[in-house]
Amino acid sequence: MDKNIREVEEEIYSKDKNIRIETLRKLVSKFPKKIKDGFVNLHIHTNESFSVFTSPTEAVWRAYNEDVEYFGINDHYSIDGHPEFRNACRIAGIKPAFSIEAIAMDASSREEGKRFNDPNNAGRTYLVGKGVTRKLKNGSRAYNILEGMKKAIQERNRKMTELIEKYLKELGYNIPFSYKDVVYLTPHGNATERHVVQALCEKIANRYPNKEKRLEVYRKILRYELTPEEMDDVAELQTLVRAKLIKAEMPCYVEEDERAFTSIENLTYVYRNFGAIPTYPFLGNPITEGESDLEALIKRVKSYGLYAFDLFDFRTEYSRAKEIIEVAKSHGFPVFIGTEHNTKKMIPLVGELGKFDEFLGYFRKSAQFVIGHQILSKLCNYGYIKEDGKPRIDNLQEGFDFYAEIGKKEISEDEIDELSKRSFEDNKKYFGIGD
Repeated sequence: MDKNIREVEEEIYSKDKNIRIETLRKLVSKFPKKIKDGFVNLHIHTNESFSVFTSPTEAVWRAYNEDVEYFGINDHYSIDGHPEFRNACRIAGIKPAFSIEAIAMDASSREEGKRFNDPNNAGRTYLVGKGVTRKLKNGSRAYNILEGMKKAIQERNRKMTELIEKYLKELGYNIPFSYKDVVYLTPHGNATERHVVQALCEKIANRYPNKEKRLEVYRKILRYELTPEEMDDVAELQTLVRAKLIKAEMPCYVEEDERAFTSIENLTYVYRNFGAIPTYPFLGNPITEGESDLEALIKRVKSYGLYAFDLFDFRTEYSRAKEIIEVAKSHGFPVFIGTEHNTKKMIPLVGELGKFDEFLGYFRKSAQFVIGHQILSKLCNYGYIKEDGKPRIDNLQEGFDFYAEIGKKEISEDEIDELSKRSFEDNKKYFGIGD
């Protein structure tokens, strides 16, 4: 890439969304390609929650360079990044999937001390809404549930910020630190505890530009012999600060408010109101007691209205992925692959699991399935999940095949725009959907 192109590429990191999008358009025009039979990644976070990506557009540009054909945005508690992501994918010729992630609490599992995909907290369960097709209605029950969770999270982050500033003063460091510094790092105020840590690290770096002094400060506040190498690695430093300062039993820990964790029933209800498919994401490693028996897990998640799985590359071993996919196939469950990218460490968008020919066909079919769901939801009001939480097609394998076939069709965004002007009934006829 020559100097002029590198200078253009730098504008991908602009704070101005319009500049980012136009930069992507220039780059795709300069390096045109048709991504066919490409890779799949349906679970990445962006700066709309917390990520190494500075914007959805940057994420799409990297996906374009790594030959990702099906790409999915999956931020925590937010769909604010979806419009930019859609626009960027359209420019790059990438097929987009739109999702959201949050944490629920399974009260019975907590009482039993049983863990699922949160290894440190019994009962706490990460859930994904795959294939978001609409916004929540302001003031609706689903809207209020999600807003209540977000409010509790922000209140905790604010208390944590205040506690950190007090702690620093007690140690003799006058570093003004407020919640405004945290929220400043987010495009729409969707701050996480990772943002609290990032803001603190940036404050310390600005206050102590001398590396030796900065190292001394970190060693004192973390009560840990931080190495210069650890301090220079942004992702590693933030991970250590988070672990040594704000986690349980650490000096600036704030207990999490139970209001931040709604029930699984409530969260799946929220996802259905987003028009999404409630999905269970596997932890990867370690394998918890709740994830050890896959047949029992399938039965459990179906009882909650969850009908798909997420896997994470770089965190799941080949043998475990093979086991999960085989069980999923036998039950008609799609399996989505992703990489999260929810730290400041840049890793590839496609890892070993995503490149295995043995798995890639199933990952592609699963991606086509969610694309089909999105298309039929928008054009026919015929999404995979009905309002009552049941799959629209009783036989899960038949439903999986049907929506995957729709998603496999080469339907351009322009065609979808044209079809969206027609009635649901006309579009059902177009897609061959009977009553």
